[in-house]
Amino acid sequence: MPAVLIAAALLVGSGLLLLSPPTTARPDTTLYVYAVTPLRARALEQKIEDAMPGVDVTVFGKLSDFKVALEANPPDAALSPKPVLASLNRAADLQGTRAGSDAEQYLLVSTRTLNRDMLSSFRYGIVDLVERRALPRFVAGLLGVSAAPEVQRVTKIEDLLQLLQFQTADAVLLPERFRADFESKSKMNFTILSLSTAKVGLVAVSFLGERQSVEGALRRLPKDVLADLGVDEWK
Repeated sequence: MPAVLIAAALLVGSGLLLLSPPTTARPDTTLYVYAVTPLRARALEQKIEDAMPGVDVTVFGKLSDFKVALEANPPDAALSPKPVLASLNRAADLQGTRAGSDAEQYLLVSTRTLNRDMLSSFRYGIVDLVERRALPRFVAGLLGVSAAPEVQRVTKIEDLLQLLQFQTADAVLLPERFRADFESKSKMNFTILSLSTAKVGLVAVSFLGERQSVEGALRRLPKDVLADLGVDEWK
């Protein structure tokens, strides 16, 4: 083909491309996460997103931010401890489990002597799991007492240690899976009490939009990421 014709063909082809409407990629499926973990929100977000290609993951460090985002711009799926979903009137459509259980043991940790008769008079610290006004009653349920105690909520596990160090709380409620790491970070002598009533639902997922692709990606999460979320499988 003569060079002139080739050039003309290229020009025509370029013009057609410019006139063609741009193709719109399907928006990423969205997942919001709020979890009780020692990891920083950004670090956990990166790990989950790397393991879930095509899913836009946002991890929130504060329950209040998680709640606002759910209401303002609902995602396809929301992942958080079951009590969080319940407090926000969201169903648990997919439940995480560990060793066959859908709940984990919380420990009562203090630098003071602990006995059940003193529980109602203590000030407690806990990582936020329900809305602020409901938290004292939630903690009372974990303690198995009728009177709602004074409670200070925190956003990170490490903040619980500071509550004890500065005597801002008499005791804290800590997921049992973090006990060894918690004790290793302090020279304080702890008294630890395990209460049969102190069980908290593990992370669960509520689907608000596209379910199939998110659920498939969640079920394919590697073991180390599941462990960061406190579970080993979904049911």
